[in-house]
Amino acid sequence: MSAYIPFEIQEEIIKRVHPAKPLIRFRSVSKQWKSLIDSSEFITHHTALNHRTDTHHLLVRYYVDSDYKYVLIVDDDNSFPPHKSSLDVSPTVKLVSPGASMPGCCHGLVCLYGDDPVTRKKMIVVWNPSIRKSIGIPLPYRIYAVGFGVCSKTRDLMIVGFAGIPTRHWKADVFRLSSGSWTRVPTNLPRDPTGFSSKQVVEDDAIHWVANYRKIPRNGEYYYVYRIVSFDLTSEEFEQIELPRRLARSQGVYISKLKGSLVVLHPCTRIGNVPDIDVWKMLKNHDSTSFTKLFTVKSPVLFKIIGFRNNGQSIMEASVSERNPEPPRLKLYEPSSKEITDLEIVGDYGSWPFEMATYTESLLLLNVSASIIP
Repeated sequence: MSAYIPFEIQEEIIKRVHPAKPLIRFRSVSKQWKSLIDSSEFITHHTALNHRTDTHHLLVRYYVDSDYKYVLIVDDDNSFPPHKSSLDVSPTVKLVSPGASMPGCCHGLVCLYGDDPVTRKKMIVVWNPSIRKSIGIPLPYRIYAVGFGVCSKTRDLMIVGFAGIPTRHWKADVFRLSSGSWTRVPTNLPRDPTGFSSKQVVEDDAIHWVANYRKIPRNGEYYYVYRIVSFDLTSEEFEQIELPRRLARSQGVYISKLKGSLVVLHPCTRIGNVPDIDVWKMLKNHDSTSFTKLFTVKSPVLFKIIGFRNNGQSIMEASVSERNPEPPRLKLYEPSSKEITDLEIVGDYGSWPFEMATYTESLLLLNVSASIIP
């Protein structure tokens, strides 16, 4: 860019570049450009802009040929098959052992939760595939479930860790990347959960989980009730959302995101032990009476919905069973026509399940120097 163009105008032009990868290359143009792009103010501006306008992507994680693969699916229209590209994994990502879970993505950051194979301590790895950078955050032994998000106001990376024995009074600790430390936060819920789902959904600047509550009636035969628990990333307060009775008593209920909204997925066993899956949506935020069933997904083979395209189509993992001897693979379900199409992404027999999350590019972690946060 011409040296005669005032830097203020250059800055405004650079701010309008959406993809993260060109911005990484632009850092080598000059010291001024590098200083601008690396600044917290620029990263915050770029993250907010991309969150509103970026192309919709789906990040798929699966196990094949004795290793995890990550595939990015472009999801900006109704075309099929969608464009797919493989992602290179940064070294820190390999610090968590095989079998590590992927709780979710938020503002272009992918969260992985598992064991450090060397120290055998629990660890979270936060990875930004767009800039090929990741950080590892060792967890205290006492933490048995986690949540992950980025506060939309501060752009601070936050991790919620649940401490304590699940059947007793639980505690919550919050890690903030800005401080590099954990702090205890109040658990202001009317009832104490006995467990949390490994999968989460971030919606309306809050992390959501499915939590189970152990109930012991007078006859002594206990059972579990399921509710949604949320943590507001700004106020740092917990909230409990009741589910309709048919969902609250259903083992295996889980949550996902459909067209930017939280949905509850309810497996319903039918003849042949191949479940249908009902998709429920809460029409009014935090109003438990507003849950409505949107549609039911039916399949001739054993399957699980792992996410949705932007147009409402379900992406599901077809599992190995007597009816389906093939390796696990991803399929696309169109709710209006009930048509099922193969996505040609195939995993290994007996491998860990597919995982998927909505993904947008960002520059978060660009100005973080450490690869391991002590």
